[in-house]
Amino acid sequence: MHEEIIPLLNLSQKSYLGNTLAMAINSAHGLAYHRGLGVPLQPSSSTPMTKYLNADNIAEFAASAYAKPSFAIVGNGVDQAELGKWINEFFEGTPAQPAQALKTEQSKYYGGEERIAHGSGNSMVLAFPGSSAPTGPFYKPEVSVLAALLGGQSSIKWSPGFSLLSNATQDAPNMHIVTNSTIYSDAGLLTIEMNGSAQDVRSSAGRVVETLKQVSQNIDKEAFQKAKALAKFKELEFGQETQAGMELTGAGLVHGGKAYQIDEVAKSVDGVTEEQVKQIAKEALENKASVATVGDLFMLPYAEEIGLKV
Repeated sequence: MHEEIIPLLNLSQKSYLGNTLAMAINSAHGLAYHRGLGVPLQPSSSTPMTKYLNADNIAEFAASAYAKPSFAIVGNGVDQAELGKWINEFFEGTPAQPAQALKTEQSKYYGGEERIAHGSGNSMVLAFPGSSAPTGPFYKPEVSVLAALLGGQSSIKWSPGFSLLSNATQDAPNMHIVTNSTIYSDAGLLTIEMNGSAQDVRSSAGRVVETLKQVSQNIDKEAFQKAKALAKFKELEFGQETQAGMELTGAGLVHGGKAYQIDEVAKSVDGVTEEQVKQIAKEALENKASVATVGDLFMLPYAEEIGLKV
């Protein structure tokens, strides 16, 4: 622990502190969910890790996490009998019950705003309640369609593409902007990430919110069909990856006893309507957003200045 793990964590902290976008994404999650999903995966150097993280605490957590109710075993391309043989051999001594029950509270969305001064970059993340994983209880395929519709940076070289945000921010071509639907077992976030010069982020943030308002009122039919096709393609592309499919299935079995079915996901995206997408955009504007800003705070705008509620 002290010879190998802690030094690696310290290096990870230094890398994290130099990445304003990673800091903003972590901050947005903390604002959205406080504890649980809000706990940063990459703690900053000011986090008192050694106070809570030691060999004894890790062993205690392992005794709870690696008990039969807490994990699932998923195999791909293996014979069922062969898999069962190795499970019986390697997991024979697995406790039937955890040493201490893990917390399993439903993730609750809060929202808010955080501004962090930084001298080496400028990032702003706008986050809204999104969709859980397809195996979760709050799966909303319309969120992935909205993410595809808003988009950001084009995948087509020398072209802004069809997405709304790529066209709305054409005068800031050097700025990184992308919309993501980040899914978890029981919750999710729709995030719009901006990273670039302070002036580009400042001038683009208001246009991003204005574009979201336009979507909540009216959606071009051709753009909607393209977004739905892109969302379906991304779902199929992601789901057919062995690692992704196994992780989604494992999470589904642990949290709800439901395996990931790629064909069901594709059908659910096909069934998304314009009204559903408009409603998601409307709810994002009417409810509390999670707005994380890292960089030149003199230049970067506050959430209320771009029309968001926090």
